[in-house]
Amino acid sequence: MDEITPINKKLNDFIYDKPDVVVVLLQQFGYEIKLKTATLSKITKLVYTALYVKQDKAFAEALDRAISNDGELNFATAIVSIFTSVIGGVFAAEEGRKNRDLQKELALAQLSMNEKLTEEKIRSDQEIARLTIMANSITENRATLYKESTARLKDTWLYVTGLGIGLGILFGVYLISVKE
Repeated sequence: MDEITPINKKLNDFIYDKPDVVVVLLQQFGYEIKLKTATLSKITKLVYTALYVKQDKAFAEALDRAISNDGELNFATAIVSIFTSVIGGVFAAEEGRKNRDLQKELALAQLSMNEKLTEEKIRSDQEIARLTIMANSITENRATLYKESTARLKDTWLYVTGLGIGLGILFGVYLISVKE
């Protein structure tokens, strides 16, 4: 099976890390996608279509600037980029090869996204397990503290009752000694 190229890996990583930036770029260049309904596979398909099928040079340059600036869209950088060289090489290709390449790249990108999503799911499952253990520990701790506080309240009432009886006896002894 073909390996994903370093350029496409960098592109896939950027789409995964900053999908909101890529959606804004796609919208700016007239590609129909909404931020609320966007998915990684939709974004990836539109980006690869723009780069390999439509050969949208302006979009490629804007995307390269965004990648170079780590997602900052408004920072001006040099126009020379690796994406323009990729697109320049693709210009000579015929339409059938472009479509096959697009399908191959989309499949590789989808595999890459699925791998990243699987890793995220594993991480989130581990975090859920950890939080469940923490919640169980907190519940157990709360139950223990409740039992101890109830026992201390009972002990306090015994001490107060004993103190009242002791004071009553002392007051009784005082009254008896005063009457005599």
